[in-house]
Amino acid sequence: MNMDKVIHIQKADSEVDEDINIHYMPCKIHSDGEAKVSQYFSPNITKDDKNGLLKASFRGYPLIGKAITLPKGYKGLVLQENNQSNIDKERKLFTKHVFKELVYWNWDKTPSKNDAFISALDWIDIAEAIHAPIGDENIAST
Repeated sequence: MNMDKVIHIQKADSEVDEDINIHYMPCKIHSDGEAKVSQYFSPNITKDDKNGLLKASFRGYPLIGKAITLPKGYKGLVLQENNQSNIDKERKLFTKHVFKELVYWNWDKTPSKNDAFISALDWIDIAEAIHAPIGDENIAST
């Protein structure tokens, strides 16, 4: 049985919205349907001027957040699948939104480099350093 799948990501035909607020939430929602997020999630966000952290709440739970800018040369994409009939063979996703910044939230702790999401972003810089060509000036003589 061949389990290979092909995923195509295409630019949307219309203008892509780049003025969007992205929130990475620490929760699982067991639904694949659309949600009226802008109607039901417009948090009252306060900023702590001392440490730059953000505070809000979601369904009564306190959130601690941090604004994160994606690394230079990278963009985040919000993708939408228009036709799910070919889900077993081939999927076509279209770019709906593009973003360069997001707010990363935690329930019970301050966001830190120990969080999987933030450390994954750090991996981009590490991977570039590992795969960069090594010149003679980078080799230390022993």
